[in-house]
Amino acid sequence: MTLNLKIFTLNCWGIPIVSKDRKKRIEAIAEYLLKSSHNIVCLQEIWSENDYLYLKDRLHSYLPYSYYFYSGVLGSGLCVFSKWIIQDVFFHQWPLNGYIHKIHHGDWFGGKGVGLCRIQCNNRLINVYCTHLHAEYNEDDIYLAHRVLQAYSTAEFVSLTTSPADVSILAGDLNTAPGDLSFRLITQVPALIDPCGFESIINKNIEKLSGTCDNINNSYSDPKLVKVCPEGKRIDHILFHVNRSLEAEIVNFGNPLEDRVPGEQFSYSDHNAVSLELKLTPTNNKLKHRQMSEEERFQDTIEEAIKVCKEATVTIAKSRKIFLTTGGLMFMFLLGSVGFWPNNIFSDVCKIVITGICFYYIIMGTLWNRIEMNSLKAGLTALENFTKSRREIKIFD
Repeated sequence: MTLNLKIFTLNCWGIPIVSKDRKKRIEAIAEYLLKSSHNIVCLQEIWSENDYLYLKDRLHSYLPYSYYFYSGVLGSGLCVFSKWIIQDVFFHQWPLNGYIHKIHHGDWFGGKGVGLCRIQCNNRLINVYCTHLHAEYNEDDIYLAHRVLQAYSTAEFVSLTTSPADVSILAGDLNTAPGDLSFRLITQVPALIDPCGFESIINKNIEKLSGTCDNINNSYSDPKLVKVCPEGKRIDHILFHVNRSLEAEIVNFGNPLEDRVPGEQFSYSDHNAVSLELKLTPTNNKLKHRQMSEEERFQDTIEEAIKVCKEATVTIAKSRKIFLTTGGLMFMFLLGSVGFWPNNIFSDVCKIVITGICFYYIIMGTLWNRIEMNSLKAGLTALENFTKSRREIKIFD
């Protein structure tokens, strides 16, 4: 029996108060989905529960099954809508999620991770993974190690939970472009396929997918970044894997949304959406999708990830010294200046501010630094175990 999957993913940029035209855009997204033929929808950055409830209510007649992944302070922002019943759900939160003191970035408060919805369609099981990795924010990427370990954790999670599903779909804002270390980890470890490089395409007229972030056609794109690269970056993806009993063909793939919301001067989001239509048919061809040697496929990628993590541990150790030294000096200053402060409001305010900063540096150099270091070590040892175990398996074989 042939199965047609029509998957849609979009980072909705739904931050209350901060995101421009949020309510109108959420309404427009709901309107589009109601008129579309997508049967699986993965959304990111739905930070307001009211927005999710609005979408759930509007889409109920067409996509009756939905799930929102609650996590962290603000919620993960991830939700899935489906035409078919969502049989099982699970959320895997990453141990490394940015920094609590980077309030303007906010990733830590979202408690980010990867959500799994196992969907049952007739006698087929479909694993749908929805996720949103940590953003870069600037060229000096202080979150590289965080994003690399998020990618590896996601890849291992997909790899370990793929069975017994017939089809696995990973959709979301991965904040990584094809060829990047994080992208290679996500695609190589669980053998996920990027439609852009897939050979079996029914519609030969499919155009190459343009960038999904900071694209010249998006009304919210940064003009400075658009001048440097008008096409933008392709960081939003739909990746897939099918088991050996099925053959996959791509019917359609691309950005399904118009550049502007109909009747408005703004786009649906600051990201472009991605859609993928797969035609799945039973096959007697038992050729393995994972025939490529794991040693050849993973070695360079895993070694590069290990290098990034080791460099990050050195950086964290240096940060600890800076935090503790600064906090210690401020504490000594506060102790040494007791009795020398004038008795006025300005002095009292200064003492409170200095005490607060001192406390912040000591906490960052002790508790927070320890949490980050242990999380980094957990990922690093997992990567090292991965290479060691594959090496030993190869020897035994």
